[in-house]
Amino acid sequence: MTRQRRPKQDNRTQSLFPDQPAPGKSPAKKKQKVRYETDEDGFLREIVGSWVHDKHARLARYVKISGQSVRRKWLGPRNAGATFIDLFSGPARVRIADTTEILPGSPLVAWQESMSDGTPFREVYVSDANPELTRAAAVRLRREGATVIPHAGPAIETVDRILRSVNPYALHLAFLDPYNLESLHFDIIRKLATLARMDILIHVSVQDLNRNVRRYVIQECSPLDAFVPGWRDQVDIARSDQHVRAQIFDYWRKLLQGIAMNTAEVAELVTGSTEQPLYWLAFAARHRLALHFWEQIRHLTPEPQTSLA
Repeated sequence: MTRQRRPKQDNRTQSLFPDQPAPGKSPAKKKQKVRYETDEDGFLREIVGSWVHDKHARLARYVKISGQSVRRKWLGPRNAGATFIDLFSGPARVRIADTTEILPGSPLVAWQESMSDGTPFREVYVSDANPELTRAAAVRLRREGATVIPHAGPAIETVDRILRSVNPYALHLAFLDPYNLESLHFDIIRKLATLARMDILIHVSVQDLNRNVRRYVIQECSPLDAFVPGWRDQVDIARSDQHVRAQIFDYWRKLLQGIAMNTAEVAELVTGSTEQPLYWLAFAARHRLALHFWEQIRHLTPEPQTSLA
C-alpha cells in the first residue's frame, strides 16, 4: 500500500489553534448555563457573551459597505432586489450575560443597517431549529418593517426551502452562525453557492475544534464528516492536535474554493472575555469584488490577524 503523503501545512495557520493540554481525566461538568429568557415583549431572547459586539459589528459594516457600493443598484421595482439569509437566526434579540444590555440579534442588525443608508433588503429569510425562536425573530423583524420569510427547522433542511423561494437573479448575503461544527454542514454552503450572486459570512466554532479535535478524529461517525467532508484523506491524525486542527481548516478553505467561492486569505478570530478562541470568522463570495469590500471593513482593532493563504 502506498503511504499517504502528509498534506502541506502553512505554519502561519497554526497560531489560530494553540496546543491544548494532553487528554487526561475529564473535569467535572459545569452547571448548564441558561441560554434563553423571556423578553419584555413576551418572546424569548438569547443570553450571549460580550463578544457578540465584534460579530455584529463586522456584519453591520459589511451590510453598509456592500449597500453603498452594490446593493443600491439592485433596488427598485424593475430590479431583482437583495436578500438577507440567516439560517441560525435565534430570536433576533439578545442580552449580554451578567449585564442589563439588550441588543438586536443578527437578522435585526442586518436589516436595521440596510435601512439606515436607504438600501433595504427586499426580503429577510430567518431560520432556526427551534420554531419558537424563528417566530420571535419574524415578529421582531416585521415590527421594524422588514418583509420576512421564516422557516423553522435544521439549517440543512431549511436551506432547500429557502433556495426554492428566493429570486435567483437577486443579490444575496447569508450569515451562518451555528454553535458547533456539526451544525455547519458543508452541504449548506454548497447549496447557497449555487446562487450566482452570493456572499457568505461564516462563524466557525474554533472552541468546538480546540476542545474536541482528538475525540472527533477517532470517531467512526464524526462531526467533521459533515463540516469538512473528505477530511480523512487529507488530514494526518498522527501529528499534533495543533497541526491536525490547522490541516482541517486549510482543507475546509480548499473545499470552499472548489465550489467556486472566493475566500478571504485572513482569518478573523473572535475571542472571549479571557481571550480564549471562540470563533473563526470566514468570508466567501462568488465575486472577487466582495473580498475587496471585506478587506476594507474586517479590522475592528489595529492588531494584525492570521493569514490562511
